Amino acid sequence: MRDLPPLKALRVFEACIRLGTFTAAARELNVGQPAISHQIQALENDLGLTLFERNGGVTTPTADALAYHARIASALADIATATRSLRERANGPSLTLGTYPGLAMFWLMPKLANLRNRDSDLSVRVVTAERDHHISMDNVDCAILFGDGHWNGMEARLLIPEAVVPIAAPSVATKLASLSMGDIFMQGPLIHLEDSERRWFNWNDWKSRRAPHAIRAAPGIEVSNHGIAIHEALLGHGVALGWRGVIDDLVSSGLLVELDHEPLTSERGYYLVGPEKFMKSHLGTELLAALSG
Repeated sequence: MRDLPPLKALRVFEACIRLGTFTAAARELNVGQPAISHQIQALENDLGLTLFERNGGVTTPTADALAYHARIASALADIATATRSLRERANGPSLTLGTYPGLAMFWLMPKLANLRNRDSDLSVRVVTAERDHHISMDNVDCAILFGDGHWNGMEARLLIPEAVVPIAAPSVATKLASLSMGDIFMQGPLIHLEDSERRWFNWNDWKSRRAPHAIRAAPGIEVSNHGIAIHEALLGHGVALGWRGVIDDLVSSGLLVELDHEPLTSERGYYLVGPEKFMKSHLGTELLAALSG
């Protein structure tokens, strides 16, 4: 036991390496960045070596830090799994699921309510993040992620295939009813999704397939996630791209209108992702049934 480092500092170190920055680690651990720096310094003092090179506001893990993390990561994951198992025995069945804010808001929560109606003793926790690398599979039972269905070491089940259409509030749709697809693209107003990784369909993708002769996209607003884009469309602030499956209830209730009935499609989609053990468990089977219904 005397050879163990300060465990609080070790937890901070693991988060810094896994998430890539001190800022992201501070956000996940719900502490200020100075507290992160203090714990890393404590660990460096205990080990007697430098774990991060500091260059202005940028911190870069050393080779020693990466090697150390590779040795301890699996042990910490085992501790988390054993602890979660004991908590479940003490508190009854529980489910922790990670996904994106917009998907949770407009699609997931009603389906989880149906799952809890079947098992009133089930405790459900949903954690959200805009980027996949901010969702740690070590800290959740499963996640709903966007991709091609392949995640290393994980099982994946398709929930929503990618099919994207322009959507707007009824008042906006009425004003745009006489316009062509190209005119809508050029006149807008359009709601753009910030996506530096180019993971999602955007308005330029839609233009190339549905309005190739349009000159340039209309100005509009740019938002950081799909949930905000859908919310802005509901408020009548413009035209957004919506994912069928996610927006179905909003369209069927008349709160949103599809402006083009020919969607953009791909081989990607939203998948339920988790370890094989969870996916084959009773809870995993029940969750998949609830999400697929």
